[in-house]
Amino acid sequence: MALSPAEAAAFAAIDTQARRSAAYLVKQRARAFARRPSELEALYPGLAVAMPGKLIAVAEHLLETARNGRQRRFGFGGEVTAVNAKAALLYGRMLRRMTAEAEMSRQRSRA
Repeated sequence: MALSPAEAAAFAAIDTQARRSAAYLVKQRARAFARRPSELEALYPGLAVAMPGKLIAVAEHLLETARNGRQRRFGFGGEVTAVNAKAALLYGRMLRRMTAEAEMSRQRSRA
């Protein structure tokens, strides 16, 4: 059954807003991890003190596990693991970038 133009526009608007909301949730969770890295321990033991590369690798593994795992097809709450994994991945990338920038700054000051 084909959708009317109005229905198609409504579904597109809902999809766009859902993507914005998901991105907002991931960023907010990543900021929470930045304020309190100890919260990463709930995702994987030792993650709070891990180097950025290891944090990114574990987050990618957790995200893959969340994608391949059993998903709820009703209600809310089934996406929490994926949101946390994406937030940890974003936080790890931010740490990696900050570490690289600090290293470059140290090398410039030595020269």
